[in-house]
Parts: sequence; C-alpha cells; structure tokens
Amino acid sequence: MRGPVRRPPRWLPSGSFSAVDQPVAPVTNADGGPSGRRRVSGWVSLFVGGWLLSQMVGAVAFFAIHPLFVVAGTASGVAAAEVLDDTALALTAGTPLLALALLQAPVWATQLGVVAVATVGRGRSLGRDLRLRWHWSDVPVGIACGIGAQLLVAVAYLLAGVDGDGPARQLTSKGAGLAGVLGMLALLAVAAPVVEELLFRGVLQGGLAGRLHPLLALGISSVVFAGVHFQPVQFPGLLIAGLVFGGLALRRDRLGPAIVAHMAFNAFTVVLLALS
Repeated sequence: MRGPVRRPPRWLPSGSFSAVDQPVAPVTNADGGPSGRRRVSGWVSLFVGGWLLSQMVGAVAFFAIHPLFVVAGTASGVAAAEVLDDTALALTAGTPLLALALLQAPVWATQLGVVAVATVGRGRSLGRDLRLRWHWSDVPVGIACGIGAQLLVAVAYLLAGVDGDGPARQLTSKGAGLAGVLGMLALLAVAAPVVEELLFRGVLQGGLAGRLHPLLALGISSVVFAGVHFQPVQFPGLLIAGLVFGGLALRRDRLGPAIVAHMAFNAFTVVLLALS
C-alpha cells in the first residue's frame, strides 16, 4: 500500500523536477514483477564517480604542466596555488590564463561527459530531464539574484571580519590586462557556470529530488557544491550561492535562471577585482 504523497511547499511549482520523478518505462525484476526503480536511481552515483574521475583527470593535467610552475584554478588547483604561488614563480600575463584553460578543459569535458551519460546517453533529453530551458525573464531575475547573492556574501564576510576574496584575487591576478580579464570572464563567468549548473543542479540536485523532498535535495546539493571547492573560508559564501542557484532552479523549474545567476555571481567578482 502506498503511503501519502509528499507535496512541495505552495511557493514551489507543482512540476519541480517532475520529469526525473517519472519512471522511463516499466522495469521488471527477475521474477517479472515491477522493480519500482526510477530513472534517476543512478544519477547520484554518476555524479560521485564522474566528479572523482574529473578530479583525477585534472590532477594528471596538473602534474603534466607542473614543470611550467603553473597552478590550476580548479577546486584542487586553488588549494595548491595557495601553497605553491610565490613571487619567484611569477608568470607572464598570458601564460597562466592559457594554462588555466588547458587544465580546466579536460576537467569540464569529463563532467560534461557525466551529464551526457545521465541523459543523452540513455536516450533522454537535456531539456526534459535536466530542465535545461530558458525564458527571457531568466536574464533579469538571474542577474539580480546573482549580484544580490554576491553582495549578501560580501556583507556577511565583512561583518565577520573575514577576507573571502583571497583565492579569487589570486586567480584574477593571473589574467592581467583587458585580454586577461576577458579571458577570465570567459572561463569563470561563462564556461564554469554552465558546466557546474548542469552537474550540480541538474544531475545531483535533480537526482536527489527523484528520491527526497525537493528542499532536502536543494540543501544536500548546495552543501556538496560548497564542500568540493575545498575552500574552508569560502564555504559559507559558496553555500549561500548554491542555495540561491538551486532555489532558482527549483522555483522556476528550469536551469536557465540558475545559470544566469551563477554567471552574474562570478562576473561581478571578476569585474570588481579587475577594477580594484
């Protein structure tokens, strides 16, 4: 006998991640009975395995380019940069940005592979399963929420007397000049938000939403998003950002506003640090 159906709060759309809650087709057990498996049963495992694989790929790329004394801007790379960066390792304006792109490319390609396996590789649709959809209203809403989240994080760190912009300043300093700033915007405010939103809000949050309450899925995916950046000081700010991005995806029932908000969040930081 089925138990009561959990309903999301009224402020959430009734169809939030509804596609991932639906079984693709009847799945039977060995005895011919229905198994009850859902299409998203493997999404969380895919996320974990794919993310670990992408970090291994990033580590291989890092050690391959390490003789050039270039440090990655990935999650593990930022942590390494804090240890390895020194005035004696100062690089030219163009080289660090190029190396950053070379190091990020295989990581992002691996993560996009996870997204492809979870959807297109199974004959699914990015638009239906991951809610990769856009609407004209996503732009102003996303920009406002992204900048608002950044300002909220800045105020919180200011009140706490904590400098949370250290890693960001370290990255933007590697892209000196207009070309460098534009390159950083392309990497951090365009490519990174698209890949991360597909992976964290699409695969992870969407997969969790197929089994848990939507708000619990939002909370878990946001904690994971903040944690895998391996920045203890930045964890609270990234958690706030993750909640904003995931909340937008949940409320609007699509990834469009979350991607725009992520872009605005990152771009606001890059531009401010570049101007300062």
